[in-house]
Amino acid sequence: MERDQVESIRAAARHADGLIQDLQDVSRISSGRLRVEQRPVELIEVAEEAADLFESVMEDATIRFVRDFDDSTPTVTADRRRIVQLLSNLLGNAVRFTPEGGVVTLSVRALNASTVRIAVRDTGPGIASDDLPRLFERYWQAPRLLRAGSGLGLFIAKGIVDAHGGEIGVESTVGAGSEFWFTLPAVL
Repeated sequence: MERDQVESIRAAARHADGLIQDLQDVSRISSGRLRVEQRPVELIEVAEEAADLFESVMEDATIRFVRDFDDSTPTVTADRRRIVQLLSNLLGNAVRFTPEGGVVTLSVRALNASTVRIAVRDTGPGIASDDLPRLFERYWQAPRLLRAGSGLGLFIAKGIVDAHGGEIGVESTVGAGSEFWFTLPAVL
């Protein structure tokens, strides 16, 4: 086989594995069995790790990527691997919906002494207010947006945040972009 064919097969296998993992997570979330190993975590380090994964993707898409981290952000109690998974999902969506020349911003800051807020803002098409209440439902995708993916990512993101005792939400304006945010408890 030629090198391109082998790489295509590998990419298809990675994609299939990702879908299988997503379906397993959906099953765990639906049954209330999603496990998170919560330990004290420096959230800025986790955000940097996730951001580093997307730096070249943003460059390739000619999207400006802004990291806006408050260095005084307190330590949180979280499952590092699951938070990277969550941030990868949100950043991946931001890349998918942000046009060339747009901006994606990842921010991390304390809301107060007990809560940290993480947000991914994009300059994409935005989401109609009628669609916002359903965004975190399993298999649901906004009908006005490009149908891409399985419709599981935001459902899984909500399950991860819920398992950590946090909250997740979105603010969006059609034509001006969206901001997906979540909170995590700080170590007290």
